[in-house]
Amino acid sequence: MCQPLVGHGGPLRLLPWTTPTGGACYLDTDDPGSLLSAVADEAEEELLRAADELLAESGPSPVPDGADSPRELRRVLIRYDRALRDALRIAVSRGARLAQAQAPPCEHGKTERCGGKTFCCGCRRQIYL
Repeated sequence: MCQPLVGHGGPLRLLPWTTPTGGACYLDTDDPGSLLSAVADEAEEELLRAADELLAESGPSPVPDGADSPRELRRVLIRYDRALRDALRIAVSRGARLAQAQAPPCEHGKTERCGGKTFCCGCRRQIYL
């Protein structure tokens, strides 16, 4: 009996943006070249560029010259916090995709097709042929 895993059976991709309330967003696709995957890739690159620019702006000290007031220090800390959270989310997402790509194929042998996808009957993992 065809019982696909939750979603499309492949691993969910953690996206580089969040919900309005700060929750994680995931992409459920078995096509890493999909349009939304490409948008996510571009967003990741832009976020990493912005973090790199932030570090370049600050020079040797994380607090730029002239940031003497508590308000200015708070603004700088918010920018660093956002950049660090973005970089961490990207690292987690890329690490998960790298681990999935390097995962050895299961050894159960028997497969079945469901919704145009191939699944292992033993562990229900999607198999990319």
